[in-house]
Amino acid sequence: MVDPSSNASHHSATLCVVDGDERERQSLVDLLGSLGAPVRSFNSAVVLLVCLQDTEMALLVSDVRLPGISGIELLRQIRDRGVRAPTILLSGEGDLRTAVDAMRAGAVDFIEKPIIDRIVLRRAKSALEASPASAH
Repeated sequence: MVDPSSNASHHSATLCVVDGDERERQSLVDLLGSLGAPVRSFNSAVVLLVCLQDTEMALLVSDVRLPGISGIELLRQIRDRGVRAPTILLSGEGDLRTAVDAMRAGAVDFIEKPIIDRIVLRRAKSALEASPASAH
């Protein structure tokens, strides 16, 4: 998805998790791992952006509050780089302005923390099924 010229036959689309809190990040990795796709985690937006060329992203789940670049700014930057993976943003402070900013940036969903596993799984499955990339 990042580089359309890459050889599509040898890769597997990855579910990406970005969260600055190690415990929450690992919990999301474990949860999304149950969907059967590879999951990569990143402790900041900057680290994900550095690894972006080497990752075919099927789904991004990111906290809004990250060290350095926010989850919303991360979403804007990956969209600017041509990545169209569906994105779910999570926030401990789910105010209306943040939710609207997330959706305007291109998020497919906005979930308030504390997260409920079954809701995140259901919305992640829905986002993956609705994604044009899932047809490949």
